[in-house]
Amino acid sequence: MTTQGGEGMGGRGAPERVLHDAVVVVPGIMGSALRDSRSGAPLWGVKSLFQYSAQMYGRRLRSLAVTDAERAGETGRVEATGLLNVADWFPGLGTAQPYNDLVAKLRGAALHRAAVLPFPYDWRLSVAHNGALLAREVRRHLDAWRTHPAHRAYCDAHPGAGPAKVLVVAHSMGGLLAREVVHSGATGGDVRAVMTVGTPFGGSVKAVVMLNSGKGAPGLLSPEALREVTPTMPGLYDLLPGYRCYEEGADMRAPGVEDVVALGGRRDLARASAAWRASREGTLLPEHVMVVGTGQRTWQSFRLEKEAAVAQWHVFAREGGRLLRDADGRPRTEDRKGDGTVYRFAAHLPGSDARAVAVNQEHSALARSEGVIDLARGMLSGLRSPEELGDMLGGSDDAFELHTPERADSDTGFTIEASGDPGLDLECVVQEVSGFDTVQYPELRPVRGAAGRWAATCSPGRPGLYEVEVRGGAEPVRRTVAVLAAEQRG
Repeated sequence: MTTQGGEGMGGRGAPERVLHDAVVVVPGIMGSALRDSRSGAPLWGVKSLFQYSAQMYGRRLRSLAVTDAERAGETGRVEATGLLNVADWFPGLGTAQPYNDLVAKLRGAALHRAAVLPFPYDWRLSVAHNGALLAREVRRHLDAWRTHPAHRAYCDAHPGAGPAKVLVVAHSMGGLLAREVVHSGATGGDVRAVMTVGTPFGGSVKAVVMLNSGKGAPGLLSPEALREVTPTMPGLYDLLPGYRCYEEGADMRAPGVEDVVALGGRRDLARASAAWRASREGTLLPEHVMVVGTGQRTWQSFRLEKEAAVAQWHVFAREGGRLLRDADGRPRTEDRKGDGTVYRFAAHLPGSDARAVAVNQEHSALARSEGVIDLARGMLSGLRSPEELGDMLGGSDDAFELHTPERADSDTGFTIEASGDPGLDLECVVQEVSGFDTVQYPELRPVRGAAGRWAATCSPGRPGLYEVEVRGGAEPVRRTVAVLAAEQRG
């Protein structure tokens, strides 16, 4: 049975739907805007960030450190004010992109916009802490939605429908919070389905680099400054990789507590995170739709050199648990790529029978992907599986890899590189997104002597946060570059 949405049912022209679920949107790490609750000063989610000096960056970073009191449960010094609605970047932490499109289009597809609840949270804190908050909010939101006039009208018109349940759409770290809700049982089975998008169930090597040295920050913030802050964040430990990724000798193994300590982490937080991870093994998600970012250059393993983590673009190949070697007896390496942050197979939930939906996109841009948003909307329309939406999200012949630096200098610019099928016709658009909104169209030219590779140079001329969008595949692939002026580099 279907109902056509009108003004009170999601807006004029809303698509037909058969479900009346409540929806909760859970962003990833750095996907919630944060502010100091006492002063009101914004800490994360700042559109005019490129007005900052290196000194201001340092002050902002120190404000993000998690105190002993906060780790003991006295939270509230920092509050989450909403899902990120502007792109933001911080040296050593990286870029996060807004969730406006995802939330707006889910509200348009829902029975009523009140059915959709964004859940911001203080991503510095542990997944267990934030997951408990999410469980309570899911329960509160579902109870409120079931009493909403639009829900009551739907149930009156469709007496066999029964009361609504909850659909959770979760990006990155948000998927780990969603698993906490299911693990706790706090919703009593009222979570109908969970869609995870680039969730690092197996962790991310990028978290290793962030914890160890703040690689990418020298020249703006010292690595020492980042090491004073990132090891205080329990949430970061929950993103550390738990698969075979630590190269030691002639093999790779999963890093343990003492390895985290050697990286510069705190032993108490490493132990707590390890115990949490072990206790969640076997917790699966109902009607799980598992979106996995693919095709992009991604750190997959690391090794230690003089206490510094060196990230690597490969893992060692194995078959049936056995290490494979080449003709010279050396471990055979494989580059399995991912979304630029989460290694492809680290985004799989162990034990889940959900089919992984491959999307050729960068991690922070996954939640803005047109295909991913269509899939989430389709779940509200009763299209519960990727097969019902066709193959538009799967790997395809027109997929390509996009590479840009994380940061660049305004006086020299940066290079944009792409690789894929030589027959692709790629176009590039670069837009400044932190306040100036200028647009450029660098021309991607074939690299001589390298079939299937293109390059372009972008010379923005002024500092800002620049989104690089390359078109020519199933949908655009995006990356963000922070362009700094000399005074911002320290």
